[in-house]
Amino acid sequence: MEYNLFIGKDCHDCQKVVEFIVKNELKVDIINLDEDDATEPPVQIFVRPALFVKGGLKAYGTDIIAYLKQNN
Repeated sequence: MEYNLFIGKDCHDCQKVVEFIVKNELKVDIINLDEDDATEPPVQIFVRPALFVKGGLKAYGTDIIAYLKQNN
C-alpha cells in the first residue's frame, strides 16, 4: 500500500508514530507540513499526525499505530 503520513514540528504524537514506523521498518512517506516545500495533504486536516492511503484519510493521532499494526 502507498502510505503518506503528514506530521508537524513539536508534535508529541507525531514523534511516537514516526518512532513506530522506523522501529518496524515500514514503508511510509513522511511529510512534515512545517517545511517550506511540503506537499499538502489531499484534504484539509486539523489533527497531526494524519495517515492517508491512496489519497484517503485512514487514521490520525496515535490511532495510526493500531491501524498500521492491523494492516501490515
